Amino acid sequence: MLIQGLKNMSMLNRLYDPDGSNLNTMIWGQAGSGKTVFLEETLKQFLIQNKDPSLRVIYISPKNEGFEWTKQIHFEIDKVFKGLEKNRVVAYYPQMDYLEESVDEIINYTFDLQAGNENSKFVIIIDDAQVFLSSRKSASSAHKRLALTGRSRNIKGIYVAHNIVFARELESQVDVLVGFNNPSPIHYRSAIERFDFNPEPFADKIKEKKYSFVWFDIQSGSPKLMNPIEINTPNPKNEIKSGAKSKLGLF
Repeated sequence: MLIQGLKNMSMLNRLYDPDGSNLNTMIWGQAGSGKTVFLEETLKQFLIQNKDPSLRVIYISPKNEGFEWTKQIHFEIDKVFKGLEKNRVVAYYPQMDYLEESVDEIINYTFDLQAGNENSKFVIIIDDAQVFLSSRKSASSAHKRLALTGRSRNIKGIYVAHNIVFARELESQVDVLVGFNNPSPIHYRSAIERFDFNPEPFADKIKEKKYSFVWFDIQSGSPKLMNPIEINTPNPKNEIKSGAKSKLGLF
């Protein structure tokens, strides 16, 4: 059975809210499967309902596209954090020559900012995470820091990749899975071993309806096949009202 796409605030909170109890989120699917549209629409829904002035979101896109609606697209790290002074969401398009180093710097500087104000909260969305994370090599110290200690600092990581298998040492810190196409059958066993999730029953169903997806809340439920989300969410107001900046007290 297909369940209507996400409209439940509790599900949106599980995706995005860095509340100190949620772990990280893993979203997987091949190019064109609907991952970026899902991210943009569900984040808009979350921000419309969550008015917390101390919350900031950083979207990192190695392919240098997505989140144009924020009107906060930056190619330099200092401008990313400058943009966060007055905006809830910023996008960072890193240069390929310094890709891994610059993303590590973004992560570490976010921790520095949060240490300066314990009331602040951050979501770091890393698109094309397979560029940085692989089962074949160890994750950088910055990625380990985000995955392993982010929750205690109200910093949530959202990893977006082409496959469900990405970095074994970080996967234990993921508690929500969202899948837009089934992993290769060679990864079925790994999915079961690592997440207690068997993709095989969804293999045919997810092909029948384009942009449908599997939702698996590891903490509290069993996998569910979901309808495509509706693409009609208005753009939330991104700029922070005067006074909210002083409440955040980051910069």
